Amino acid sequence: MSRQKLSFSADRASNSELFVWALYLLGGAEHDVDVEDIYLKCFEIAPARLGWRTKPEIPDYKKTAKALQSVEAETEFIHKTHQYARRLTSGGLTWVNQNIEKLQATYGNQKVKPAATNHFYQRSAFIKAHPIWKDFQNDRSVDVLHTLADSLECSPASPAQTWDGRFVELQTMASVLEDEDLEKFLTFAKNAYKSEMKRALGE
Repeated sequence: MSRQKLSFSADRASNSELFVWALYLLGGAEHDVDVEDIYLKCFEIAPARLGWRTKPEIPDYKKTAKALQSVEAETEFIHKTHQYARRLTSGGLTWVNQNIEKLQATYGNQKVKPAATNHFYQRSAFIKAHPIWKDFQNDRSVDVLHTLADSLECSPASPAQTWDGRFVELQTMASVLEDEDLEKFLTFAKNAYKSEMKRALGE
């Protein structure tokens, strides 16, 4: 079952929306961001709401931690790369782009990073020039994990969460660039990884 989307209300801003917005401002569509950096960015944007009750100049991390839990429970907007890092999914990036004027109006005139398109063009060009692209075009999915890992800048032995993070980036890249070949490559990469994991487990 698909989780519900955040319901944006300019009249009643939520800490969950603020968390997604802060992650976006920190470049979370292009790379992993440490949760502590996101917490601090949230406090920078809304100090009155996220400070201690008696000492509002001190950030209350419990409030932003609760916002993170809400986003993860209610949406599919962020991906947990590992315990201390998060990244925006393609769904999260789409939500921000759809609400960007309201977000800026609600949370102040925050400096918005340039569109991630150039970053994704560069990553796409790198992958398409990599030997893995020929394996993909020839539908060669056997013994390609090392080549695939190199193209995604990780290791065949990287934890599953790291591989999931690379797949999330590929999905976002394909969505931003509207590239059907990258969508197909994502399927190829997931299948190659799944096959190798099954082989390693002797299934």
